[in-house]
Amino acid sequence: MKSVVVCRLTGEDWKIWREVRLAALADSPGIFHGDVHEEKAYSEEQWRVWTEDGVKAVAFQEGAPVGVAAGRVDAKRSGAVELFGMWVHPHLRGARVAERLAHDVVTWAQESGSSVVELWVIAGNDPAERLYRRIGFEATGQYEVHPTDPNVRKYVMAQRIADR
Repeated sequence: MKSVVVCRLTGEDWKIWREVRLAALADSPGIFHGDVHEEKAYSEEQWRVWTEDGVKAVAFQEGAPVGVAAGRVDAKRSGAVELFGMWVHPHLRGARVAERLAHDVVTWAQESGSSVVELWVIAGNDPAERLYRRIGFEATGQYEVHPTDPNVRKYVMAQRIADR
C-alpha cells in the first residue's frame, strides 16, 4: 500500500477541507449531518471559518486527500471534544486510516486540555463501532434519532483521555 500521511489543516487549507468534506457527503450522504448541494454553495469565508473551528485532520495519499476526521470543543457538553465528520475513501477502508485520524483528534483534544472525547455513531454501523471500541471508546447509553432519517438511531461513544 502507498504511504498515507495525516496532517492538520489551517484556515489557508480551506480548499482541502471543502474537497474532502464534499467527497465524504457524496460517498456517504446518509451518515453525515449535511447536504452536498447545500455545502457546495458555501462561500470561501464560510469554508475558512469552518476549517479553523477546532481541528481538521486529513489523510493524504500521494498528495490527494483520502480521509478526514474533525474535532471541536462542545460548549454544551462541559468542554468535551466532539469527534465528527469521520470519513475514509472506500479504497482505504480497513487500512487503519480512520484509526490514525481518530487518534489525531484525540491528541488534539488532549493538547487542548479536554479530558473526554465524544462521538456519535449510527446504530448498526458495525465497522465504525468496532473501530471506536478498538481505540478506546465506549457506549454511554445516550441515543437519539438521526435528524434526517427518523428510522435511524445514533448513539454517543466516549473516551476519557486519562484512560489512554
